Amino acid sequence: MTPLPGLLDTIAKHAVDLMLVIDRAGVVTWASASCNELLDVGTNIAELAHPEDDLRGLLAAESLRHRWRDREGNYRMFETVGRDLRADPTVRGVLLQARDVTAAAQLEAMMSESTDAAYELVTMREELIETLRQLDRSKAQLSAALVHDLKTPLTVIMLTAKYVVEDIDKPDELTDHSVTIGRAADAMHRMVLDLLDIGRSEDGQLAAAIAKVDVGELFVELGERAKPLLVQRKQQLIYEIETPTLSGDAELLGRVIQNLLDNCTKYAPAGSAITMTARRVGGDYELSVADRGPGIPDEFKTRIFDLYTRLDRDARSARTSRGVGLAFCKLALAAHRGSIVVEDRPDGGSLFRCRWPIDLD
Repeated sequence: MTPLPGLLDTIAKHAVDLMLVIDRAGVVTWASASCNELLDVGTNIAELAHPEDDLRGLLAAESLRHRWRDREGNYRMFETVGRDLRADPTVRGVLLQARDVTAAAQLEAMMSESTDAAYELVTMREELIETLRQLDRSKAQLSAALVHDLKTPLTVIMLTAKYVVEDIDKPDELTDHSVTIGRAADAMHRMVLDLLDIGRSEDGQLAAAIAKVDVGELFVELGERAKPLLVQRKQQLIYEIETPTLSGDAELLGRVIQNLLDNCTKYAPAGSAITMTARRVGGDYELSVADRGPGIPDEFKTRIFDLYTRLDRDARSARTSRGVGLAFCKLALAAHRGSIVVEDRPDGGSLFRCRWPIDLD
C-alpha cells in the first residue's frame, strides 16, 4: 500500500471514520490504522462484504449503507462516502470514509419494532373498545328482548288472574283460566331454565346426563303440554317413531323439542299438521320437528340459533325469533356433541333436524 504524507497519515490514524483507498477493481491500496484494527482488510473490499450487499456503488464513489465483516467474523453496518481521487497523483483511487453505525442501525430496528408494536397496541385498543361497545349494545338488546319475552306470559298471568276473581262462580271458566295461567307460567319457567343453561354452557358447565330415553313417552308428554295451543289453532300433531329408544339427556332433549314444537305451533297455519320424528341416520340419532309454516330465509338459517337474533321481516310472511329458545337448542345439542339445522320442506314449511352421535361414551 502507498503511504500518505506524515500529517495526513496521522490524521487518518486518529480519525473516527475508517478510511481506505481502493482502485477501479476494488483492490485496497491503503487503509488507515483504525480501519486495520476493526477490519481484516485483505486485497479487495469484496472479501469483507455481506453476501446480500452490492458494493459496486463504492467503486463509482457513491455513498452507501452496507455491511462489512469485522475481525471477529461479525457483520457491522457502515455508512460509507466515496470520493473519486483517481485523478490525484498522490492517491490514484477512490477514497472511502466509512462510519460504523451498527449501534444506530440496531437502535433504528428496535425503534421500528417499537413503533410497530405501539401501532399494534393502538389497533388492539381500538378493537377492544369497539368490542366493548358491541357488548354494551348486545347487553342492552339482550335486556330489552328478555324483558319483552318475560312480559308477554307475565301479562297473560296478570290478566287471567283478574278473570279468575270475576269468574269465581263459573267452574268451567276457572278451569280455562287455570290452564292459561299454567301455560304462561310454564313458558316463563322454561325461558328461565334456558337462560340458566345458556349461562352454564358459556362457562363450560352444561353437560348432558346420558341415559336411555323412551321416545314414545317423551313425545306423548310433549304433545300433552302443547295440546292447549294445538286445540286452539286446530293443528294436528303427528308422531313418527322409527327408533323407540335412544341415548341422551331426556330433560335437555325434551326442552329442545318443546321449544321447536312451540315455535312450529306459533307459525304454522291453523288446521295444518306438525310432525315429530325419531330415527337413526347412520351413526347418529335424529329428532326432528316439521311444519307447514312460512319458512325461514336462507340468510337466517344459521343466525336464528344465535342468542336474540331477530328477523326483520313481517311475521305474517316469515317467522321471527327474539327469544333464547333456539339458542338453547343449539347449546343443548352441542352438549351431546351434536348439532341442529333447519331446512326448507319441498312442499313448504320448515324442518328442524337435531342430530348427535349414537356412541357418546
